[in-house]
Amino acid sequence: MRRFVPALALAAIVIAFLVWRVRREAPMASARVQPVDTPAVTTPVAQPMPRAPSMPITVTPNPELGVAGLSTDDPLTAFKKQNVYPSTSRPLSTEHVDLLAPNKRHELPRPTEARDGTEMLFTADRYFVVGDETITPTLTLRRAGKPIPFKVTQAFVAVLDPKATADAPRYPFTLDKPFEPKTVPVTRQAGLGLFIELTFDGVTQRARIDFQYTPVAGIPARFTGTFRDSIENGSIVIHAQVEVARAGRYLIDCNLFDDSDRPIAWTRAKVDLREGKQDAPLSFFGKVLVDQRASGAFHIGQLRGARHVPGLDPDLEQMAAFAGTYVTRAYDAAEFSSAEYDSAQKQDMIRALTEQQVRGVHQGAAAR
Repeated sequence: MRRFVPALALAAIVIAFLVWRVRREAPMASARVQPVDTPAVTTPVAQPMPRAPSMPITVTPNPELGVAGLSTDDPLTAFKKQNVYPSTSRPLSTEHVDLLAPNKRHELPRPTEARDGTEMLFTADRYFVVGDETITPTLTLRRAGKPIPFKVTQAFVAVLDPKATADAPRYPFTLDKPFEPKTVPVTRQAGLGLFIELTFDGVTQRARIDFQYTPVAGIPARFTGTFRDSIENGSIVIHAQVEVARAGRYLIDCNLFDDSDRPIAWTRAKVDLREGKQDAPLSFFGKVLVDQRASGAFHIGQLRGARHVPGLDPDLEQMAAFAGTYVTRAYDAAEFSSAEYDSAQKQDMIRALTEQQVRGVHQGAAAR
């Protein structure tokens, strides 16, 4: 038997490694929570440390690996293409909806119990709610593309907990109007559910969507609105001041736009922050700016962050997103470095893939 790994198989292994690596560094993507039927409308009991629903992370397909995330290149070439930039600073475009609207929900219409072509869309304007923020639920019912009337018989918010009982606290909400989660007595980050029951044409329909709420007492840190910017090693670094209530490991994401509001770059800072005020450096990689042909004054958007708490489910304590912006000084494109990203880990992987290529282990799908 020939000891030979088919090109496609090994390419798939390496591509899986790349996707795994991107997932480890994946930005805090927007929530994709689908409505869930409930056989009966029951309310969970509020607990001091509730379990919130787990959040899927979506990885945007990499253009260098093809629309489907696959490559006809050999694994060495594919790896080099994927690692031109660091995983924590990447190009940004209007196609990256998950980064440009990180708190957007993605529910889809689904069939109702009527099973007559009627579809229901139960959703809200956000997934993460922090402090005094509100959430506005909406519901539409359509048949053959046209809205049909319905009557809401129950609509309430409850803390999600496996020990659900019928007599647990319920907090009523009204469709198309903001609901204030701060009226729910929780002291730490909690998963809450929007439960609804409606009737139409003699049919009873129940549904639920979830969201994550962080009360004021549970907010780990906040952005003060103080910034400064500079060039460091050919990259733009924006220092965002953070006032920290609870020390720990923080993940802070930010988007960068040019003076025409074109999305340029995304970055993630992984920083250990102590209590008090200090700066979090947001580095936008030089080659990203060069390849985007960016220059002039830049401004930030979608600045958000969270404290990583191992063992918490989910394991990120949310900060309130920064509502404002910050404009840098005007930069000339010549100030940015065009050098590719490099690291010891990257070189180790290149050496390993090069050795395999020399031995003829893989030549790439196109050469098969």
